[in-house]
Amino acid sequence: MGLFDRIKSTVSSLSSAPSEETLAKLTPEQRSKYDAQMAKVAAVQGQAAQAKADVDTAHRERVAQRPLRGPAGEWVYGSSATVGLTPEQIATMTPDQMAAWTAAQSKAQIKDLFTNPLGRTKPPAAPMAPVGSAPRDRDEQAAMERAARDAARRPYLAEHRPPVVFVRLATRGKTQVEEVSAFLASSGLVARPDLVYGLYRVPDRISPALGGSENGRVVEWDVVHAAPVPLPPSSLPVAATFFDGQERVVARRVGQPSVVDEDLGVAALAAIGVGPEHTLGIARHLIVRNYSQGEDGSSDMLSHVTGMYVFRPGGPGIDPMQQVPRPIDVPHHGVGGVHVEALNWGAVARAVHAQPRRAYTIPSPFPYLPSTPQELIRMYLEVVGVRPDDCYATSVTEDRVSALDDQAWAAGGLIEWSGSGESLPCADGKDRRRFAAGRLVMLAYRDRPDYMVGRQRWEAYQTDVLQASLQHGTDLRSPVEPPPLDGVPAGLRQLVAAAQKIDRIFVTDAARDALRHIVQHRYCSPPIE
Repeated sequence: MGLFDRIKSTVSSLSSAPSEETLAKLTPEQRSKYDAQMAKVAAVQGQAAQAKADVDTAHRERVAQRPLRGPAGEWVYGSSATVGLTPEQIATMTPDQMAAWTAAQSKAQIKDLFTNPLGRTKPPAAPMAPVGSAPRDRDEQAAMERAARDAARRPYLAEHRPPVVFVRLATRGKTQVEEVSAFLASSGLVARPDLVYGLYRVPDRISPALGGSENGRVVEWDVVHAAPVPLPPSSLPVAATFFDGQERVVARRVGQPSVVDEDLGVAALAAIGVGPEHTLGIARHLIVRNYSQGEDGSSDMLSHVTGMYVFRPGGPGIDPMQQVPRPIDVPHHGVGGVHVEALNWGAVARAVHAQPRRAYTIPSPFPYLPSTPQELIRMYLEVVGVRPDDCYATSVTEDRVSALDDQAWAAGGLIEWSGSGESLPCADGKDRRRFAAGRLVMLAYRDRPDYMVGRQRWEAYQTDVLQASLQHGTDLRSPVEPPPLDGVPAGLRQLVAAAQKIDRIFVTDAARDALRHIVQHRYCSPPIE
């Protein structure tokens, strides 16, 4: 007998309950026992109905907080439909039926766990070429999908929007800041910061199999600007002021919001009277490297932010940003008049770039979503209509310590990816293996009324086209936690700095936990009393 057959049977048995005439014949003692038993049944039914209603409410709230909905959300998170009976159906069940139903639910869940461990549905079929046409190559297919996304975005675009141009640079880890500064001078952008949206270290690890420090490895940077024509080179120097994430430059207490890098950069610029039109970008300083985990030679490749650089046109003499009194006043929810946007690229990447050691998937299983985080940046800037002279920062980056492990998302769930990956083009024209990383798209800009209207268009575009709410799951400004517990090895505050000087570091479990804590709460550790 199936589950709903048992429910029907229960309803039938309740509908044929003793008549009033039959109950009238019971002795007082029998009637008392009968009433007591029925009261227990009603209580259990009521509790079960309330429990089911609570579960449904909690489930709906979790679904509402997912970054992705639609087909991609169904694949990444599993079905959003609730499984089970309605409260009305549960209310018809006796305690014995409730026990049977609970057992059946558990059995079904166990079966589903083995057959579909992550609850994922099969991705939709890839777009097919018309019958009789020649098969498309990767570039042609990608261009077709991109054109369709651009067309879908057209009704939501800001009427007046500057161009968005990405320039990718190949640098070396040890000299990356100097090389980026040299490009800003040679391109003439240093003299036109009003044309620069931002710049950032591309968070991918190039040549991941080589491990160790990135000092001698290729590290790529993106410069995002709106320069319509080539600019004449400039001899104006570039000032790149570094803020060490391990130094307490902002006062925070336990429980208060932690410091967002872009908030601190904006506050420091405001302290010396510099606005976005005179800023080249706020860029988080990211390290991706191997950390040894044991004597057996195993290691984790961790990506983490150690601080940030504020780039701007410089001048002779002492850097005024280094003279800003500490602690710097950074409001708990950001500097007034400045909007900081965080978008959850990591959720999109799980759907469209499931194997980080390979290029993003083409044909895309979800072609309505952007294929790269750079495309997501372009989408946001064009829809909201942000101008470069209002923009402090535009980046693809990380926030917390992230492990770049050899795992990939497939239709059946999480799989181990043991291959070495494929060689992909780098900014210097050479092909190298790379590990795609980066979970956040960050933007910070001076707010205006037309941008508020633009963000309404962005919300409509997310809902109607992307079927997403990418502001969810970014977890910025999380509460400051207490310092690491006693017993954690001393000297961990020098761990990140040491990572830049030697190839491999032995990290115990306790040390790794402490590292996660230290890097998570940048610029405000240890918290003040």
